[in-house]
Amino acid sequence: MKFVALSVLLLFPFAAQGKTVQGEGAVGALCSMGGGVQGRCQEVGACLREGGVVEREGEVHLCTAQASDIIVCCRKPHIVAKQLCEAWAQYWRGPEGHCVEETSLIVGGVDADPGEFPHIAIIGEKSNNLPILWYCGGTLLSPYYILTAAHCVTGVDTEYWVTLGEHDRKISRFNDTLPVIKGPVPQSLRFGDRLASFTNTRAPIEQLVRVEEVIRHPEYHFFKYFDIALLKLNTPASLTKRVLPACLPIVTTDDLVGKELTVSGWGWTAFGNPELTRILQKVTVPVVDQLECQLRNPDYNGVSIPKGILKDQLCAGKPGRDSCRGDSGGPLIDQKERTGGRCEHTVEGIVSFGRGCGELGVYTRVSSYLDWITGHVAPGYPSAFVT
Repeated sequence: MKFVALSVLLLFPFAAQGKTVQGEGAVGALCSMGGGVQGRCQEVGACLREGGVVEREGEVHLCTAQASDIIVCCRKPHIVAKQLCEAWAQYWRGPEGHCVEETSLIVGGVDADPGEFPHIAIIGEKSNNLPILWYCGGTLLSPYYILTAAHCVTGVDTEYWVTLGEHDRKISRFNDTLPVIKGPVPQSLRFGDRLASFTNTRAPIEQLVRVEEVIRHPEYHFFKYFDIALLKLNTPASLTKRVLPACLPIVTTDDLVGKELTVSGWGWTAFGNPELTRILQKVTVPVVDQLECQLRNPDYNGVSIPKGILKDQLCAGKPGRDSCRGDSGGPLIDQKERTGGRCEHTVEGIVSFGRGCGELGVYTRVSSYLDWITGHVAPGYPSAFVT
Protein backbone atom coordinates (compact mmCIF):
# COMPACT_ATOMS: atom_id res chain seq x y z
CA MET A 1 0.00 0.00 0.00
CA LYS A 2 2.88 2.36 0.70
CA PHE A 3 4.30 1.51 -2.74
CA VAL A 4 1.03 2.54 -4.44
CA ALA A 5 0.89 5.84 -2.57
CA LEU A 6 4.51 6.59 -3.49
CA SER A 7 3.79 5.77 -7.15
CA VAL A 8 0.90 8.19 -7.20
CA LEU A 9 3.12 10.93 -5.83
CA LEU A 10 5.71 10.21 -8.51
CA LEU A 11 3.07 10.29 -11.24
CA PHE A 12 1.43 13.46 -9.97
CA PRO A 13 3.91 16.17 -8.98
CA PHE A 14 1.01 18.39 -7.98
CA ALA A 15 0.06 15.86 -5.32
CA ALA A 16 3.42 16.29 -3.61
CA GLN A 17 2.08 19.49 -2.09
CA GLY A 18 -1.09 17.72 -0.97
CA LYS A 19 -1.73 14.15 0.07
CA THR A 20 -3.13 10.81 -1.01
CA VAL A 21 -6.09 9.27 0.78
CA GLN A 22 -6.65 5.51 0.88
CA GLY A 23 -10.15 4.39 -0.03
CA GLU A 24 -11.95 1.26 -1.15
CA GLY A 25 -13.55 0.01 -4.32
CA ALA A 26 -12.76 -2.13 -7.32
CA VAL A 27 -12.51 -0.76 -10.85
CA GLY A 28 -15.87 0.70 -11.85
CA ALA A 29 -17.15 1.15 -8.30
CA LEU A 30 -18.45 4.49 -7.05
CA CYS A 31 -15.96 6.31 -4.83
CA SER A 32 -15.62 9.55 -2.90
CA MET A 33 -13.33 12.44 -3.84
CA GLY A 34 -14.23 14.32 -0.66
CA GLY A 35 -16.78 17.05 -0.01
CA GLY A 36 -19.65 14.86 -1.20
CA VAL A 37 -18.22 14.65 -4.75
CA GLN A 38 -18.37 11.23 -6.38
CA GLY A 39 -16.25 9.50 -9.00
CA ARG A 40 -15.61 5.97 -10.19
CA CYS A 41 -12.55 3.83 -9.55
CA GLN A 42 -10.35 3.63 -12.64
CA GLU A 43 -6.74 3.01 -13.60
CA VAL A 44 -5.03 6.38 -13.40
CA GLY A 45 -3.66 6.49 -16.95
CA ALA A 46 -7.00 5.61 -18.50
CA CYS A 47 -8.73 8.23 -16.39
CA LEU A 48 -6.41 11.03 -17.52
CA ARG A 49 -6.44 9.95 -21.18
CA GLU A 50 -10.25 10.13 -21.17
CA GLY A 51 -10.32 13.68 -19.81
CA GLY A 52 -10.83 12.75 -16.19
CA VAL A 53 -9.45 14.40 -13.06
CA VAL A 54 -8.00 12.62 -10.02
CA GLU A 55 -7.21 15.48 -7.63
CA ARG A 56 -9.71 17.49 -5.63
CA GLU A 57 -8.70 20.20 -3.14
CA GLY A 58 -5.14 18.92 -2.99
CA GLU A 59 -6.03 15.27 -2.44
CA VAL A 60 -5.79 12.15 -4.62
CA HIS A 61 -8.17 9.43 -3.42
CA LEU A 62 -6.96 5.87 -4.00
CA CYS A 63 -9.18 2.85 -4.52
CA THR A 64 -8.30 -0.75 -3.69
CA ALA A 65 -4.74 -1.46 -4.82
CA GLN A 66 -4.00 -3.93 -7.61
CA ALA A 67 -0.70 -5.63 -8.21
CA SER A 68 0.29 -3.75 -11.36
CA ASP A 69 -2.12 -0.80 -11.68
CA ILE A 70 -2.73 2.34 -9.71
CA ILE A 71 -6.50 2.64 -9.21
CA VAL A 72 -7.76 6.09 -8.27
CA CYS A 73 -11.07 7.78 -7.78
CA CYS A 74 -11.66 9.41 -11.16
CA ARG A 75 -14.19 12.08 -12.10
CA LYS A 76 -15.04 13.24 -15.63
CA PRO A 77 -16.54 16.74 -15.46
CA HIS A 78 -17.27 16.88 -19.20
CA ILE A 79 -19.47 13.78 -18.85
CA VAL A 80 -21.35 15.44 -15.98
CA ALA A 81 -21.78 18.58 -18.10
CA LYS A 82 -23.00 16.51 -21.05
CA GLN A 83 -25.65 14.79 -18.96
CA LEU A 84 -26.84 18.08 -17.49
CA CYS A 85 -27.21 19.53 -20.99
CA GLU A 86 -29.07 16.44 -22.20
CA ALA A 87 -31.53 16.91 -19.35
CA TRP A 88 -32.03 20.66 -19.87
CA ALA A 89 -32.47 20.11 -23.63
CA GLN A 90 -35.77 18.40 -22.87
CA TYR A 91 -36.94 21.60 -21.13
CA TRP A 92 -35.73 23.89 -23.95
CA ARG A 93 -37.71 21.91 -26.56
CA GLY A 94 -41.38 21.12 -27.04
CA PRO A 95 -42.86 17.66 -27.78
CA GLU A 96 -41.94 17.94 -31.49
CA GLY A 97 -38.34 18.89 -30.70
CA HIS A 98 -38.80 22.57 -31.56
CA CYS A 99 -37.46 25.34 -29.34
CA VAL A 100 -39.91 26.56 -26.69
CA GLU A 101 -39.00 30.11 -27.75
CA GLU A 102 -38.56 30.62 -31.49
CA THR A 103 -35.72 33.15 -31.41
CA SER A 104 -32.23 33.11 -32.88
CA LEU A 105 -29.36 34.49 -31.69
CA ILE A 106 -24.67 46.49 -23.94
CA VAL A 107 -22.57 48.58 -26.21
CA GLY A 108 -23.41 48.47 -29.88
CA GLY A 109 -26.18 46.02 -29.04
CA VAL A 110 -29.90 45.79 -29.55
CA ASP A 111 -32.87 44.91 -27.39
CA ALA A 112 -33.24 41.21 -26.69
CA ASP A 113 -36.61 39.60 -27.26
CA PRO A 114 -38.61 38.60 -24.16
CA GLY A 115 -37.54 35.07 -23.20
CA GLU A 116 -34.63 34.99 -25.65
CA PHE A 117 -32.13 34.37 -22.84
CA PRO A 118 -34.09 32.34 -20.26
CA HIS A 119 -30.90 31.42 -18.40
CA ILE A 120 -29.95 35.01 -17.52
CA ALA A 121 -30.23 36.33 -13.97
CA ILE A 122 -29.84 39.81 -12.55
CA ILE A 123 -28.10 39.98 -9.17
CA GLY A 124 -28.53 42.57 -6.44
CA GLU A 125 -27.86 43.18 -2.77
CA LYS A 126 -30.13 44.38 -0.01
CA SER A 127 -29.10 46.47 2.99
CA ASN A 128 -31.39 47.08 5.96
CA ASN A 129 -34.79 48.27 4.72
CA LEU A 130 -33.50 49.80 1.50
CA PRO A 131 -34.62 48.53 -1.93
CA ILE A 132 -32.48 45.91 -3.64
CA LEU A 133 -29.59 47.44 -5.58
CA TRP A 134 -29.24 45.58 -8.89
CA TYR A 135 -25.77 45.66 -10.45
CA CYS A 136 -24.55 42.32 -11.90
CA GLY A 137 -25.60 39.46 -14.12
CA GLY A 138 -25.50 35.70 -13.78
CA THR A 139 -26.40 32.42 -15.47
CA LEU A 140 -28.81 29.76 -14.20
CA LEU A 141 -27.06 26.35 -14.30
CA SER A 142 -29.61 24.31 -12.35
CA PRO A 143 -32.73 25.15 -10.35
CA TYR A 144 -30.47 25.77 -7.33
CA TYR A 145 -27.32 27.41 -8.72
CA ILE A 146 -26.37 30.67 -10.47
CA LEU A 147 -22.95 31.18 -12.09
CA THR A 148 -21.46 34.68 -11.82
CA ALA A 149 -18.19 36.60 -11.32
CA ALA A 150 -16.53 36.49 -7.91
CA HIS A 151 -16.03 40.28 -7.92
CA CYS A 152 -19.83 40.69 -7.98
CA VAL A 153 -20.27 39.05 -4.57
CA THR A 154 -17.44 40.12 -2.28
CA GLY A 155 -19.61 41.65 0.45
CA VAL A 156 -19.40 40.49 4.06
CA ASP A 157 -22.74 39.72 5.75
CA THR A 158 -24.45 40.90 2.56
CA GLU A 159 -27.90 39.67 1.59
CA TYR A 160 -27.95 38.83 -2.12
CA TRP A 161 -31.00 38.34 -4.32
CA VAL A 162 -31.53 37.26 -7.92
CA THR A 163 -34.36 37.79 -10.36
CA LEU A 164 -34.94 35.21 -13.09
CA GLY A 165 -37.16 35.74 -16.12
CA GLU A 166 -36.43 39.49 -16.14
CA HIS A 167 -36.63 41.49 -19.37
CA ASP A 168 -37.93 45.03 -18.82
CA ARG A 169 -36.75 46.25 -15.41
CA LYS A 170 -39.52 48.87 -15.24
CA ILE A 171 -42.34 46.36 -15.60
CA SER A 172 -43.06 43.84 -12.84
CA ARG A 173 -44.22 40.38 -13.94
CA PHE A 174 -44.20 38.67 -10.54
CA ASN A 175 -47.99 38.20 -10.58
CA ASP A 176 -48.26 36.85 -14.13
CA THR A 177 -47.65 33.11 -14.49
CA LEU A 178 -46.55 30.50 -17.00
CA PRO A 179 -46.83 26.68 -16.96
CA VAL A 180 -43.97 24.89 -15.23
CA ILE A 181 -42.04 22.62 -17.60
CA LYS A 182 -41.63 19.07 -16.32
CA GLY A 183 -38.77 16.83 -17.30
CA PRO A 184 -35.92 14.60 -16.13
CA VAL A 185 -33.50 15.51 -13.38
CA PRO A 186 -29.94 14.12 -13.45
CA GLN A 187 -29.11 11.98 -10.44
CA SER A 188 -25.79 13.78 -10.19
CA LEU A 189 -27.60 17.06 -9.42
CA ARG A 190 -27.37 18.35 -5.87
CA PHE A 191 -30.83 18.34 -4.29
CA GLY A 192 -32.17 16.25 -7.15
CA ASP A 193 -34.41 14.30 -4.78
CA ARG A 194 -36.08 17.52 -3.61
CA LEU A 195 -36.60 18.66 -7.19
CA ALA A 196 -38.26 15.38 -8.09
CA SER A 197 -41.07 16.13 -5.66
CA PHE A 198 -41.51 19.73 -6.82
CA THR A 199 -45.19 19.82 -7.81
CA ASN A 200 -46.04 23.40 -8.83
CA THR A 201 -47.86 23.54 -12.14
CA ARG A 202 -47.49 27.30 -12.74
CA ALA A 203 -44.85 29.83 -11.74
CA PRO A 204 -44.38 33.62 -12.02
CA ILE A 205 -42.85 34.96 -15.24
CA GLU A 206 -40.31 36.76 -13.06
CA GLN A 207 -38.99 34.92 -10.02
CA LEU A 208 -37.33 36.75 -7.12
CA VAL A 209 -35.16 34.37 -5.07
CA ARG A 210 -32.89 34.96 -2.08
CA VAL A 211 -29.32 33.64 -2.20
CA GLU A 212 -28.60 31.16 0.57
CA GLU A 213 -24.84 30.81 0.06
CA VAL A 214 -22.10 32.51 -1.93
CA ILE A 215 -19.34 30.15 -3.13
CA ARG A 216 -16.37 32.10 -4.51
CA HIS A 217 -13.50 30.25 -6.11
CA PRO A 218 -10.97 29.60 -3.31
CA GLU A 219 -8.12 31.18 -5.31
CA TYR A 220 -9.96 34.40 -6.15
CA HIS A 221 -8.49 37.62 -4.80
CA PHE A 222 -8.63 41.21 -5.93
CA PHE A 223 -6.48 40.67 -8.99
CA LYS A 224 -8.60 39.69 -11.97
CA TYR A 225 -7.91 35.97 -11.82
CA PHE A 226 -10.20 33.08 -10.77
CA ASP A 227 -13.08 35.54 -11.15
CA ILE A 228 -15.85 32.99 -10.78
CA ALA A 229 -18.50 32.24 -8.16
CA LEU A 230 -21.64 30.20 -7.62
CA LEU A 231 -24.77 31.37 -5.83
CA LYS A 232 -26.81 28.69 -4.11
CA LEU A 233 -30.48 29.69 -4.06
CA ASN A 234 -32.65 29.43 -0.98
CA THR A 235 -35.49 27.84 -2.95
CA PRO A 236 -35.33 26.18 -6.38
CA ALA A 237 -36.22 28.12 -9.48
CA SER A 238 -39.33 26.86 -11.24
CA LEU A 239 -38.46 26.05 -14.85
CA THR A 240 -40.67 27.70 -17.46
CA LYS A 241 -40.04 28.84 -21.02
CA ARG A 242 -38.76 32.11 -19.50
CA VAL A 243 -36.52 30.45 -16.86
CA LEU A 244 -34.24 27.63 -18.10
CA PRO A 245 -30.70 26.48 -17.21
CA ALA A 246 -27.87 27.00 -19.68
CA CYS A 247 -25.56 24.20 -20.74
CA LEU A 248 -21.94 24.02 -19.64
CA PRO A 249 -19.26 23.53 -22.31
CA ILE A 250 -18.44 19.89 -22.99
CA VAL A 251 -15.38 20.30 -25.22
CA THR A 252 -12.69 21.84 -23.02
CA THR A 253 -9.98 22.14 -25.69
CA ASP A 254 -11.78 24.61 -28.01
CA ASP A 255 -9.96 27.97 -27.90
CA LEU A 256 -12.95 29.70 -29.62
CA VAL A 257 -10.71 32.28 -31.35
CA GLY A 258 -12.55 33.89 -34.28
CA LYS A 259 -15.93 32.56 -33.15
CA GLU A 260 -18.83 35.01 -32.79
CA LEU A 261 -20.45 34.64 -29.34
CA THR A 262 -23.29 36.56 -27.72
CA VAL A 263 -23.14 38.61 -24.52
CA SER A 264 -26.28 39.91 -22.85
CA GLY A 265 -27.05 42.10 -19.85
CA TRP A 266 -28.54 45.28 -18.45
CA GLY A 267 -25.20 47.08 -18.15
CA TRP A 268 -24.29 50.60 -19.14
CA THR A 269 -24.72 51.36 -22.83
CA ALA A 270 -21.80 53.83 -22.77
CA PHE A 271 -18.79 54.24 -20.50
CA GLY A 272 -19.56 56.91 -17.89
CA ASN A 273 -23.33 56.40 -18.10
CA PRO A 274 -23.86 54.99 -14.59
CA GLU A 275 -27.32 53.53 -15.02
CA LEU A 276 -28.47 50.06 -15.98
CA THR A 277 -30.55 49.81 -19.12
CA ARG A 278 -34.27 49.22 -18.86
CA ILE A 279 -34.43 46.45 -21.51
CA LEU A 280 -32.12 43.44 -21.65
CA GLN A 281 -29.47 44.06 -24.33
CA LYS A 282 -27.55 41.63 -26.53
CA VAL A 283 -24.56 41.92 -28.85
CA THR A 284 -22.40 39.46 -30.79
CA VAL A 285 -18.65 39.74 -30.21
CA PRO A 286 -15.72 37.94 -31.85
CA VAL A 287 -13.29 36.01 -29.66
CA VAL A 288 -9.78 37.47 -29.95
CA ASP A 289 -6.43 35.73 -29.57
CA GLN A 290 -4.98 36.23 -26.07
CA LEU A 291 -1.70 37.68 -27.31
CA GLU A 292 -3.50 40.18 -29.52
CA CYS A 293 -5.74 41.07 -26.58
CA GLN A 294 -2.72 41.73 -24.37
CA LEU A 295 -0.91 43.79 -27.02
CA ARG A 296 -3.93 45.94 -27.82
CA ASN A 297 -4.74 46.66 -24.20
CA PRO A 298 -1.61 46.23 -22.07
CA ASP A 299 -2.79 48.12 -19.00
CA TYR A 300 -6.59 47.79 -19.04
CA ASN A 301 -6.91 51.29 -17.58
CA GLY A 302 -4.75 50.38 -14.61
CA VAL A 303 -6.63 47.17 -13.77
CA SER A 304 -4.14 44.92 -12.03
CA ILE A 305 -3.33 41.90 -14.22
CA PRO A 306 0.26 41.15 -13.20
CA LYS A 307 0.38 37.81 -15.04
CA GLY A 308 -1.23 39.09 -18.23
CA ILE A 309 -4.14 37.25 -19.86
CA LEU A 310 -4.07 33.56 -18.89
CA LYS A 311 -5.42 30.45 -20.60
CA ASP A 312 -8.39 30.32 -18.22
CA GLN A 313 -9.55 33.70 -19.55
CA LEU A 314 -10.72 34.72 -23.00
CA CYS A 315 -11.02 38.08 -24.78
CA ALA A 316 -13.89 39.14 -27.00
CA GLY A 317 -15.14 42.34 -28.59
CA LYS A 318 -14.32 44.95 -31.20
CA PRO A 319 -14.76 48.74 -31.34
CA GLY A 320 -18.40 49.53 -30.61
CA ARG A 321 -19.30 45.95 -29.61
CA ASP A 322 -18.54 45.02 -26.02
CA SER A 323 -19.95 44.35 -22.57
CA CYS A 324 -19.84 47.19 -20.02
CA ARG A 325 -20.11 47.92 -16.32
CA GLY A 326 -23.26 46.33 -14.92
CA ASP A 327 -22.90 43.36 -17.29
CA SER A 328 -20.30 41.84 -14.91
CA GLY A 329 -20.98 38.23 -14.03
CA GLY A 330 -23.26 37.79 -17.01
CA PRO A 331 -22.97 35.12 -19.70
CA LEU A 332 -21.04 34.97 -22.94
CA ILE A 333 -22.94 32.26 -24.80
CA ASP A 334 -22.89 30.06 -27.86
CA GLN A 335 -25.74 28.23 -29.57
CA LYS A 336 -24.65 24.86 -30.87
CA GLU A 337 -26.47 22.96 -33.59
CA ARG A 338 -28.40 20.02 -32.21
CA THR A 339 -31.23 17.90 -33.56
CA GLY A 340 -34.17 20.18 -34.26
CA GLY A 341 -32.23 23.45 -34.37
CA ARG A 342 -30.28 25.78 -32.13
CA CYS A 343 -32.20 25.95 -28.84
CA GLU A 344 -30.00 25.43 -25.79
CA HIS A 345 -27.48 28.10 -24.88
CA THR A 346 -23.98 27.11 -23.73
CA VAL A 347 -22.21 29.52 -21.37
CA GLU A 348 -18.60 29.86 -22.55
CA GLY A 349 -17.54 32.92 -20.56
CA ILE A 350 -18.36 35.15 -17.59
CA VAL A 351 -18.03 38.94 -17.96
CA SER A 352 -15.02 39.85 -15.80
CA PHE A 353 -13.36 43.18 -16.71
CA GLY A 354 -12.25 45.32 -19.61
CA ARG A 355 -10.63 48.51 -20.80
CA GLY A 356 -13.47 51.04 -20.71
CA CYS A 357 -16.49 49.99 -22.77
CA GLY A 358 -16.87 49.32 -26.46
CA GLU A 359 -13.36 47.93 -27.02
CA LEU A 360 -12.28 44.52 -25.66
CA GLY A 361 -13.65 42.60 -22.72
CA VAL A 362 -11.98 39.87 -20.68
CA TYR A 363 -14.10 36.88 -19.67
CA THR A 364 -13.53 33.99 -17.29
CA ARG A 365 -13.32 30.86 -19.46
CA VAL A 366 -15.97 28.51 -18.08
CA SER A 367 -14.46 25.31 -19.56
CA SER A 368 -11.36 25.85 -17.38
CA TYR A 369 -13.48 25.51 -14.23
CA LEU A 370 -15.72 22.61 -15.21
CA ASP A 371 -14.53 20.37 -12.38
CA TRP A 372 -15.01 23.07 -9.74
CA ILE A 373 -18.46 24.02 -11.06
CA THR A 374 -19.85 20.51 -11.40
CA GLY A 375 -18.41 19.52 -8.03
CA HIS A 376 -20.85 21.97 -6.44
CA VAL A 377 -23.79 21.89 -8.86
CA ALA A 378 -23.80 18.17 -9.66
CA PRO A 379 -21.44 16.31 -7.32
CA GLY A 380 -22.92 12.87 -7.91
CA TYR A 381 -21.66 10.55 -10.61
CA PRO A 382 -23.82 10.67 -13.77
CA SER A 383 -25.71 7.43 -14.17
CA ALA A 384 -29.42 7.97 -14.85
CA PHE A 385 -32.22 10.48 -14.83
CA VAL A 386 -34.97 10.58 -12.23
CA THR A 387 -38.43 12.01 -12.88
